[in-house]
Amino acid sequence: MMNCLEFRRHVGAEPSASGTGIEAHRAECPACARYQDELRAMDSLIGRALAVDAARIRKGDAPAEPAGATQRRPRWLALAASIVIGISVGLALWLSAPRPSLAREVIGHVAHEPDAMSGTAPIATAALAGVLDPEGTRLRPGLGDVTFAMRCVFEGHVVPHLVVRTARGPVTVLLLRHRSVGEQVRLAEQGYVGVVLPAPHGSIAIVGRDLKDLDSVAQQVFEAVDWGS
Repeated sequence: MMNCLEFRRHVGAEPSASGTGIEAHRAECPACARYQDELRAMDSLIGRALAVDAARIRKGDAPAEPAGATQRRPRWLALAASIVIGISVGLALWLSAPRPSLAREVIGHVAHEPDAMSGTAPIATAALAGVLDPEGTRLRPGLGDVTFAMRCVFEGHVVPHLVVRTARGPVTVLLLRHRSVGEQVRLAEQGYVGVVLPAPHGSIAIVGRDLKDLDSVAQQVFEAVDWGS
C-alpha cells in the first residue's frame, strides 16, 4: 500500500489526484486525507475567484477607462490583471481560514512522513541546494549529514523539510518563513519531542524522538542555518 510520503508527493503535485492507491491510503490515514482535502479546498477557492472575475469581463463589467482616453487597454491585459486578482483573493481566503495549532501541524507533518527519518545516505549537495536556495537559505558545515530534503506543503505554503543526523540522533527540520512566533513553542506528542523557535525570517521547527538534550540540539541546528539577507 502507498505510504504517507508517497501519498503527499502525489497529491502535492496534483491535489485532485485519485486512484486505487490514493483512495486506499485516504481510508487508512485520516491525517493524509485531511491534507489532500485542504489542498483541494485551496484549489477550489482559487478556481471560484477566477470564475467570478472571468464572468465580470464577459459581462463588460471591467473598470472603466479614464475620461478622455484615446486608446483602450488590450483585452489580454485586463484579463491578466483579473487572473492575478482572482488568485490573490483565493489565496487570501485560504490563508485566513482557521488553522489547527502550530504544534499539532508540525507533529502531524512529521508523524505522517515516517520514512523521511529512516534514511542514512547523505543527500547530494546539488539536491540540498535545490531545496534551500529558493528560500535564500543554506546550512553551515559541521551540523551533520542531511539524509532527507524536500519542499513540502505546510499550512498552504511550500517549505523546506530536512532530516539531519546530528551527534544525538536524527532530527526533522522545517524552515517556516511564513509563520512567525513570539516565543519558543514546545512540542511533545506521538512519541516526538521538539521545539519551534523564532528565527530571522519566520520560525524553525526541530523535531526528533528520544532526544536526551533537546535544547542543545535545537540550538545547534538553529545556529547552523544561514537565513541569508
